[in-house]
Amino acid sequence: MNFRLFLIMFVCFLQTIPLLAQQRFRLSVIVRDATTKKPIPGASLFIAETKSGARADSLGVITINHPPGILTLYISAVGYIRGREASILDANKKIEYYLQPRSTDLEEVDVRAVRADKNIRSAQMGQIQLSMPELKRMPVVLGEPDILKALSLQAGVTTAGEGAGGFNVRGGRADQNLVLVDGAPLFNTSHLLGFYTNVNPDLVQDVSLSKGAFSAQYGGRVSSLLLMSTRNGNKDGWRVSGGLSPVSVRAVVDGPITKKLTLLAGGRIAFPNYLLQLFPSASVKNSRAFFFDGNLKLTYTPDDRNTISLSAYRSQDNFRFPGDTLYGWKSDVLTGRWSYLIRPNLQFSLTGLYSGYHLNVDGVTPGLTFRFSSYIEQREGKADLFYTIRQKHKIQTGVNGIIYGIQTGNVQPTGENSSINSKRIDPERGRELGAYINTEWELTPKISFQAGLRYSAFALLGSRTVYGYDQSVPRSPETVTDSIHYGKGQSIQTYGGLEPRLSLRVQIAKHAAIKASAGRTRQYVNLVSNTTAITPLDFWKLSDRYVPPQIADQVSLGLFQNLRENAIEVSIEGYYKRLQNQIEYRYGANLILNPTLETALLQASGRAYGVELGVSSNKGRLTGQLNYTYARSLIAVQTPFDELRINGGDYYPSYIDRPHTLNIQARWAMSHNWSFSTNFVYYTGVPATYPDGQYTYNGEPVQDYSRRNADRIPDYHRLDVAFSKDTRFTKAQRRYGIWTLGIYNLYAHKNPYSIYFTRYNQRTESYRLSVFGTLIPSVAYNFYF
Repeated sequence: MNFRLFLIMFVCFLQTIPLLAQQRFRLSVIVRDATTKKPIPGASLFIAETKSGARADSLGVITINHPPGILTLYISAVGYIRGREASILDANKKIEYYLQPRSTDLEEVDVRAVRADKNIRSAQMGQIQLSMPELKRMPVVLGEPDILKALSLQAGVTTAGEGAGGFNVRGGRADQNLVLVDGAPLFNTSHLLGFYTNVNPDLVQDVSLSKGAFSAQYGGRVSSLLLMSTRNGNKDGWRVSGGLSPVSVRAVVDGPITKKLTLLAGGRIAFPNYLLQLFPSASVKNSRAFFFDGNLKLTYTPDDRNTISLSAYRSQDNFRFPGDTLYGWKSDVLTGRWSYLIRPNLQFSLTGLYSGYHLNVDGVTPGLTFRFSSYIEQREGKADLFYTIRQKHKIQTGVNGIIYGIQTGNVQPTGENSSINSKRIDPERGRELGAYINTEWELTPKISFQAGLRYSAFALLGSRTVYGYDQSVPRSPETVTDSIHYGKGQSIQTYGGLEPRLSLRVQIAKHAAIKASAGRTRQYVNLVSNTTAITPLDFWKLSDRYVPPQIADQVSLGLFQNLRENAIEVSIEGYYKRLQNQIEYRYGANLILNPTLETALLQASGRAYGVELGVSSNKGRLTGQLNYTYARSLIAVQTPFDELRINGGDYYPSYIDRPHTLNIQARWAMSHNWSFSTNFVYYTGVPATYPDGQYTYNGEPVQDYSRRNADRIPDYHRLDVAFSKDTRFTKAQRRYGIWTLGIYNLYAHKNPYSIYFTRYNQRTESYRLSVFGTLIPSVAYNFYF
């Protein structure tokens, strides 16, 4: 493998460490919460004399270089009362400033894409942020707060349907989203086969989704970046919070172990079996389900310069269908991070992590007992350097290395009388290296940009046997011409390339800006699935000789306008995405336990484009937003073999293509701490393949399917409502509860999840399958002690 570009960027990374500070007075302001004494990331500093400002880093530190003089400093942050401080700058100075919380849980804005005028001032576009307090007041199924369900109400974000795992962003598949919890990837994001997100919202402090050209610091996925950060433990005293819903109970405890060491621990456990008993269908009524998840975080701050954190996560799911099969899957994550403040404007961090997803399927039919297993594991180490040249110019650089381990399938008989034969597919091993440099620069008050360059290199490693095929005919097990065995650690196939990213902002008026972005991303891991929704039997696969890495190029352009002093935000964004090396499947593909899996896979090209319109109201008693998206997601399989071309090689709708999506959210703050929330959702039905005729084979009628995804499931629409009651008498009250009464699918619309066809009395009959075909009432209680 040629690592020249990687080595060059690594050397540049090393050379940035001894950067010298500017020869002028430096003012460092550490902004903390007056109650918890914790740093406030993203706090803002404004200097009245020069009308300049800066924003705090992840440690709550704001650093500026400024001429000497008497300065009037205004310090602010979302959810805090703005502070004012006068300071004489006649030498390098360090200030600690404590902001008082507003205690404005009742006044926070509902789930929305941006805050204040950040949508105008920042070069970043296509970004969504969630308000965690308001997430718990939204009407959701069975009253359980859910992060991914809240994201699916935003422009450009969809799901395959109710009860479907994962989410789709701007025409991308579910496996094309990089989901990070405290910097570690999650390979499975759902509980109960897709009904709930498997991250407890009580422990999460920030949720941010980037739909466009995200920072060059991140790579490995081609669609989007979802960052979820858990909060640190409270330094002042012990706190207990949690919640109770019809399907689960949640609890979180956090506080100081010592003056320098804090703990955050929380868990959630589900008990949905009694609800399954209420369903009339015997197949559902006799099913059993269970899940739990837990988080643990230790934060150690020996001094003002060093912060060490250890974060752990585990989730477990079990689901049993009547009588025959038990599914179980779990996720394990462990992250360690050391952050060192070299100088007020120079910060270094070192991170090591492990993330694993394991699946087990147990067959319990007498005589056919077995255990099927698969897994994916990722071990990663990375180093990052953050340097602030001036308050309006920041540089970030770093390197990372990843080791992948994947088992696509292994089945073993269990019990003495089982007739199942054992079968194991050779595991896959891979190595990925990356280096990046990224900069944010405000050239003038009206022009700013973010630019980054990432280089990634991937190698598939042995031990493994690779087959060769006759190139004149389609690949199949019968056309194998040779095989080569590679030893342990031996390089089998290599890939790599540059990934440039660029975002530009031009402010055209006081409260209006035009933004543009472009970027390239690469992905070396693929989720193999021939269903529209993620299922436990899906498995991950590394790029190899026959499955090159996915590559996406996306450009976007948007206009952003704020009205009434940022009370109303209006935006319109258009995007175009081109995708290479997408995975598609041959008709009748055999995916599970296939030693020649490449014979079932097809290489495809994709393209996605759309326009997203958003209007949000952020102030007053009535707040909310309206999002409309027109989007297309198309795919084409073009090969030299006619029998392998799907739909004749023409572009056709992918299984996540939804041309029209409309989401409306509203919240009304009523008297006596009551509030009313409602959601309305409408989107075009997903593509489907219906039979268009039949023929007779060996005397038996067989249904004929001519074109893939040529039909559609009927459109989806739903209305949800919820009432919330906050039990606080004053906003400063620390012990209180929030009751939420909700109705999901208020007018009981039977939205079809799928349509299937069977033969009955010599006729082909169609049937609709609805996950929630009626309204679902719920009650939830969240407490804070």
